[in-house]
Amino acid sequence: MNGTLTGGLIGIAIAVALFVFEYSAVNNAAKERTKKKASKIIVLESSERARLHNLGWFCVLLPFLCAGLGWLLL
Repeated sequence: MNGTLTGGLIGIAIAVALFVFEYSAVNNAAKERTKKKASKIIVLESSERARLHNLGWFCVLLPFLCAGLGWLLL
């Protein structure tokens, strides 16, 4: 398989795993905070939303970066 395609696919896999794990960690923290406040609505703080937003953009760029790296190395 072409090095660019291989790098891109690896980048997609890493990006999806990274976003899923980070989202679950942020969501669990929000659930714990909701339990402590005895509230029923789970609300993400602005810093958590910004963190997920920035990570989302990184996950969009990561496959392209990995594809370029694969093209250079392979």
